[in-house]
Amino acid sequence: MSESFDATVLLRTEQTAGAVSAVALTIPAGWAGPPLHHHAFDEAFYVLEGEVTFQLGDELVTAGPNTGAFAPADSLHTLANLSAERSRYLLLCTPAGFERRFDADPAGPVPETIVVGSSIAEAEHAPPRRLPPVPRGINVLVRGPQNQGRIAVMDNSVAPDFAGPPLHHHDFDELFYVVEGELTFQVGGDVVTRRAGEIAFAPRGEHHTWANHSDAPARTLIVCTPAGFEPYFGRMAAERAGEQPPDWALAEVPPTTVVGPPIPR
Repeated sequence: MSESFDATVLLRTEQTAGAVSAVALTIPAGWAGPPLHHHAFDEAFYVLEGEVTFQLGDELVTAGPNTGAFAPADSLHTLANLSAERSRYLLLCTPAGFERRFDADPAGPVPETIVVGSSIAEAEHAPPRRLPPVPRGINVLVRGPQNQGRIAVMDNSVAPDFAGPPLHHHDFDELFYVVEGELTFQVGGDVVTRRAGEIAFAPRGEHHTWANHSDAPARTLIVCTPAGFEPYFGRMAAERAGEQPPDWALAEVPPTTVVGPPIPR
């Protein structure tokens, strides 16, 4: 039996005060995808399995596992699975609301999508450019200047026995999607373990922290809404590489207030 399109909503408008939503999608082999379109919200994509082909403006690119793509608000874009195998990807939308598109009985309005062209499969294109996978390490995938400061996305590898930062809070939301391994999170008074395919969400102002208490490496996406904290990760990546940080990574970041110790083992 052939596989069908499947969407699992991981984070909703009501959980994030409308800041961001997260949906995990499985698309079957040969899925033509939607027609070329645009809308008033940003979409960040991260391929988890298989490959996905994106049209971003006039450019066609193909992304495999651990590779991201970004369509800022009002930009022309679409996607498809032109391969012979199923694909899975994570979709992040900011502001939230589009996750209701995948509900049988939406509890609120779905943002408008404006169709301006055909699907990738129906149009003539030059062969797509293949995007390189994101290497293990600290990687900033989406920066605030790309979207008027609404969202930043990082892909971070986490060493075994990583103690994590002290308990803290700040004036932006943090969403964690565990790509590989398992991580421990404290959000408010709750301490939970999240494994590959699961999320943790710390609303702005909430005390939180995280750690890798396992003996295996892990990998997580870190999503900040609004953006602004990504220069911190840019500086950290440059330091680990023994390089000078890029100019954008020298920007001031929002303050963080420490309120307690890391998560005890």
